[in-house]
Amino acid sequence: MLFDMHVHTYRYSSCSFLSPADLICRAEELKLSGVVIAEHNRVWSDKEVRELKKVTNTGLLVLRAQEVSSTNGHLLVYGCHKNLEYLAPEEIVEEVHKCGGVVIPSHPFRYGDYDGYSIEQLRSVFSRYDGIEVLNGNQNDAQNNEGLAVWEKLGIVGIGGSDAHSVDNVGKFLTEFEEGISDEYDMISEIKAGRCRPARL
Repeated sequence: MLFDMHVHTYRYSSCSFLSPADLICRAEELKLSGVVIAEHNRVWSDKEVRELKKVTNTGLLVLRAQEVSSTNGHLLVYGCHKNLEYLAPEEIVEEVHKCGGVVIPSHPFRYGDYDGYSIEQLRSVFSRYDGIEVLNGNQNDAQNNEGLAVWEKLGIVGIGGSDAHSVDNVGKFLTEFEEGISDEYDMISEIKAGRCRPARL
């Protein structure tokens, strides 16, 4: 199953030009299994997701998450719908794990924060998280290649996401799941089990 795990719409992400309806349309064109709407510091309600599926008449699996602005970078949070904005990463991890969710640093190599780090230093940095976003549509080729190299060397869980803010970028990078997913809990279980990998169309 192929999912775009990191998409922003203009409903709750002011930096996005992507409408929810266009997101669904494009994901269907690409024959994705599902999308995860991960707005900045905001989670869609179940009701809003149901209404979107009804309006678009889609059979696509639409899940929700949030990209949290921590005190040290952005973190993708799956399975915890609390307001976690501007907490320290370790506090966010603690709260999300209490909810049974997972935390994954988004576009970790985008800003050069880890330039010059050894592989063991990176192992220490990423050990508190449940994986890393290896491929991201807003990282350049060199940054995505660095993500791939680190993921392979560390042997940790890795995902991919488009980080789309416009329709053209939907599906640019994806996550492939080995097992079937029918809801948010399945997705989180598969991430915890490591039965996923970053992918491209």
